[in-house]
Amino acid sequence: MASRRLPGELDRAEADAFEAELSPVLLPARRLAMGLLLDATQAEDAVQEAALRAWDRRRNRRPGSDLAPWFLGIVVNRCREGRRSRWARVLRLPDLRVTAIAAAPADADWRIDVRRVLRSLPSRARLALVLRYYLDLPYPEVAAVLGCSENAARVRVSRATAAMRVALGDAIEVRP
Repeated sequence: MASRRLPGELDRAEADAFEAELSPVLLPARRLAMGLLLDATQAEDAVQEAALRAWDRRRNRRPGSDLAPWFLGIVVNRCREGRRSRWARVLRLPDLRVTAIAAAPADADWRIDVRRVLRSLPSRARLALVLRYYLDLPYPEVAAVLGCSENAARVRVSRATAAMRVALGDAIEVRP
C-alpha cells in the first residue's frame, strides 16, 4: 500500500535535490549580497531569506532553466527590499573592521576608496559591477540576473566602470 502525503508535507527527495542544486550557488549569492549591502550580517540574512523564497517559489522556475541566474535574481530583490526597509535607515554603529583597515598599508587605502565609490554608485550600477567583476559572471548570466539583453548588460557594466574611473580618478593616478 502506498503511503499518502498530507498537504504541505515536505517531500524529502525533492528537498534534497533542491538543496544539492542550490549549494554551489550559495557562495556566489553571499558574495553578491555582500557587494550590494556592504554588510556581512545583512548579506547572510538576505541569502537565507532568498533561499527560503526560492524553495517556496521553486515551481515558478522554468523547467530545465539554470538555477543560478534565477536564484541570484531572488537575492538581488531581497537585498533591495532590505535596503528599503525601515530598519535599513536606522543609525548604525561604525564598522570596527573598516577602522582597523584604515590603519593598514596603502593597499588597504585603495580598497577603502573602491568601497566608498562603490557605495556611492546607484544600486543598478553597483549590481552590474558586482555581477560582472566580483562574481566574475559572463555577460549572458549578468543579463539574466539583470533581466535585460546581453547588449544592455554590457552597456550597464561599461557605464558603471566609467563612473568608477571618474570617481577614483585621483586614486588611480596615485596607485603604483
